Amino acid sequence: MKNIKEKYPNSNIVAIDYDPSATKVNQENRIKLMLAIAKENLNK
Repeated sequence: MKNIKEKYPNSNIVAIDYDPSATKVNQENRIKLMLAIAKENLNK
């Protein structure tokens, strides 16, 4: 992810854990936050 962020500084990247210890709510919240930030950036 670091290399991508360096090459594309305006990229919106989030790490999402898909293992048994990660809750579904946590995964959904990370995705929702990523989408909200993407929408904000489109409006700028």
